Amino acid sequence: MVTTDLLVQSLLNGLLLGGIYAVAALGLSLVFGIMDIVNLAHGHMLMVGAYVAIILFTSLGLTPIVGMVVAFAVLFVLGMALQRFVLERVVGEGMEQPIIVLFGLALMLQSIGRLAFGGNAQATDIGIPGDAIAIGAATLSFSRVVTFVLSVALILGTWAFLKYTTTGLAIRATAQNSSAAQYMGIDTDNIYVLTLGIGTGLAGAAGALLSMLFPITPFVGWSYLLKAFAVVVLGGVGSVAGTLVGGLILGVSENVGVLYLGGGFRDIISFGIFVLVLLVRPHGLFGSSGGGE
Repeated sequence: MVTTDLLVQSLLNGLLLGGIYAVAALGLSLVFGIMDIVNLAHGHMLMVGAYVAIILFTSLGLTPIVGMVVAFAVLFVLGMALQRFVLERVVGEGMEQPIIVLFGLALMLQSIGRLAFGGNAQATDIGIPGDAIAIGAATLSFSRVVTFVLSVALILGTWAFLKYTTTGLAIRATAQNSSAAQYMGIDTDNIYVLTLGIGTGLAGAAGALLSMLFPITPFVGWSYLLKAFAVVVLGGVGSVAGTLVGGLILGVSENVGVLYLGGGFRDIISFGIFVLVLLVRPHGLFGSSGGGE
């Protein structure tokens, strides 16, 4: 029987988890909104970020918070290299070419992960066992609170970068009209390189944060890609605020849904929300097609 205390606990856990979902989706949303590319390897880049944090934690004893910074940097460089040396050569050859390249990259990353780490699940730990924050009858683990705070900081940092910096202004101008941006002297090729770097960097950071809450295997990429898609569709492409709200809604929906239906329905709930929003409000709650706010 589901009690009121259990329901409140699930709601709070869902809100905290939704912050990470929002970070993962923000990278996907930026790349799609600015470059018009569906990054099918986004979930697998998240998986790579998680393993970067796990390796640093298990080999060097570095906290997952440090791992998050390193994961962002590693995936940022990987994303820029991917755009500069691979995608740039196939863009303009048709919509299918980038999709095929990124689908192949996803499969390659999954295979490399399986060869390197096997199928066993691994995770990191914030290192303060038993420490928790009580809110009424609910208890929030220290790890969940830390990951939520870091997630909100990443989202606000990305929003401030897009809103208040010259480079952020150039990114938003490119998203609105790339031809006009070029005419105004903006190097759109470099903007695309930077955008994919930021998008994949956010995926890496989200993976490092998730490794503090859930076991990671080389096969989690597709599941988190689906969740990121659901958040983007729910919040609206290119909307930072919409991505945060969408992530929180998905996190709460999953946690409450699992409470009533069971853990096996977690991904089904994500896919259900994805389809439902497409049918009812295809532009999402915040419905922006721009590259940032």
